[in-house]
Amino acid sequence: MPRRDITIPAGSSLTLPCLSDLPSDLLFPKYTWTFTPEQERVGRALTHDPWWDVPDAELTLHVVGQQHAGEYMCVMEAQSGEGLVKMKRSFILHIQEIPLLMKKLHVMGTEGDSIILPCHPVLTSGNVSSASFSWYRMTEGSDHQELHPVFKSQSSSNKQDIATNRIYWASDPRKQDWSINIDKVELDDAGLYACEVYMDSEKKTMTLQLIVNPLPPPLCLNHSQPWEACPEPDNRSWKATVSEALIAFSVNIYAKLKRTHATSNLLFSPASIGGALSYLLLGARGQTRTELESALSLPSEFSCIHLMMKKMKDETRGSMLMAYQMFYNPKQELRESFVNQSVEFYDTVPEKLTNSSERNVKMVNDWVASKTQNKITMLMESVEPDTQLIILNTVYFIGKWKSSFDLKHKHGDFTTLSGERVSVPILYSTNFELAISYMPSLKAQVARFHLADKSSLYILVPTLVSEEAFYRLEDNMNEKNIKAMVMEMEAVPPVASEVTLPKIKLTLNTDLISLLKSMGLFGLFDDPNLCGMFPDQETTLLMDARHRAFLSLTEKGVEAAAVTSMSFSRSFSTFSAMKPFVFIVWSEHSKCPLFMGRVLNPKQEK
Repeated sequence: MPRRDITIPAGSSLTLPCLSDLPSDLLFPKYTWTFTPEQERVGRALTHDPWWDVPDAELTLHVVGQQHAGEYMCVMEAQSGEGLVKMKRSFILHIQEIPLLMKKLHVMGTEGDSIILPCHPVLTSGNVSSASFSWYRMTEGSDHQELHPVFKSQSSSNKQDIATNRIYWASDPRKQDWSINIDKVELDDAGLYACEVYMDSEKKTMTLQLIVNPLPPPLCLNHSQPWEACPEPDNRSWKATVSEALIAFSVNIYAKLKRTHATSNLLFSPASIGGALSYLLLGARGQTRTELESALSLPSEFSCIHLMMKKMKDETRGSMLMAYQMFYNPKQELRESFVNQSVEFYDTVPEKLTNSSERNVKMVNDWVASKTQNKITMLMESVEPDTQLIILNTVYFIGKWKSSFDLKHKHGDFTTLSGERVSVPILYSTNFELAISYMPSLKAQVARFHLADKSSLYILVPTLVSEEAFYRLEDNMNEKNIKAMVMEMEAVPPVASEVTLPKIKLTLNTDLISLLKSMGLFGLFDDPNLCGMFPDQETTLLMDARHRAFLSLTEKGVEAAAVTSMSFSRSFSTFSAMKPFVFIVWSEHSKCPLFMGRVLNPKQEK
């Protein structure tokens, strides 16, 4: 008796031929199939079953599983000229379990979704309307659950029936599409499904693995508590932690902006950008908090940042005015704890936007102008109707010279990186007290101008006027070198020097969207967790972020403003910055930069 071993993967279809090349004189053949499962000795006759056709000369198995493993025997009886003829053939079928990803088709959804299981095999013969079809859900046993989809328009009006019958035709079977829709899919719906379509002698089977993922936990689960208190609020090490973080944050921003402003002047306020992000951090939780802390170069779970930002604002009040504000959509509700902590740490009560875009623009710009002494009067040109949140920070700085410049109007030649000389108004003094030194680590001459209220202006000038020398200086501006520069310059005694500086008036805009993304803040643009701010947070995406900064260098001193919404030897008798230079406005209170930038051409104001 011929015997054949066959191994196929679970979920496959298989056709077993009883015998082939039968003698032509055989009449009235009759076929009988029996199946003996693995681990059993007694076979049973195969009759009609959803998983195979009515046995005849061929036996077709649909969507096989482990329950179909075993021996299949076909016995053929027929009449011939010599009498009754009996022939046998057997098959040993082995079912190979395969990894889920290797099955024919996978459909994935989330609990509660409406899921479509596709079934539209291509039939090549006959009238499609005459096709018969069945849907089954495979189970571990030999009995499989037949599904009975209905058209939604034909579903019962009885609410109980609607609740229990969740399976509908997704299309029209008469259009050769037997796909079904499982409404409000449940975790228990996951499993293996089979769609079978029969037409004439043609049989098509599609096997689908339905994967149902559980609903994610609510975004604000375990994220509803106020910002935690700072332990040991008088600990001086917290201030040092924030100072070092803001230095790293500043040089990181400079390094990124210099690449996008390769041939132009640069001006931004790390204090303003960092202030806006720290205010946003107050309402951030989970991964969004982690990303913001990383961008700000803060230690993870550092709870003292807001208290330190408040102290920084109070300490610099004599020369710098820093203000915060938040405008939010009137349809949203803020957590009471967030409002209270906004007042505690940032001296502000969030305000609601209106239903008028024009009124919102005026409200935002008026606030900015009032906080920057009208140095910045236009931050936003429009406020979209779907705007959910606007966070603002302004920094207005006035640093008066401790020495004085000649009040006579003078001009001098400023040499650009290309070698071009441009005539510009200058600040000049033959007897200006300042500290000057050469920093080998920066490859630059550095001058420190003392300003009122414990602040300083540092100007860094490369020794040569060339792109290579200037870009080398910028490349050397890392956290370590800037900290070392400040420490060394604080120890250099001021000397009377001849000083020449170009008068400067800069107003620059910075698009923060690309900057924030380059700092790893992708979550702000995707699905930010602001559960400390909003109690029932729907997705609140960051759609706009901008920074605008102003700086003026005149006989009176350094005047600067910024607003961010979500911008040789050791003794020299002369110092000239009539060539491209980098500048840093430094707070000795906070031990960090307030403003940073570069001047490549003083005539470029924007």
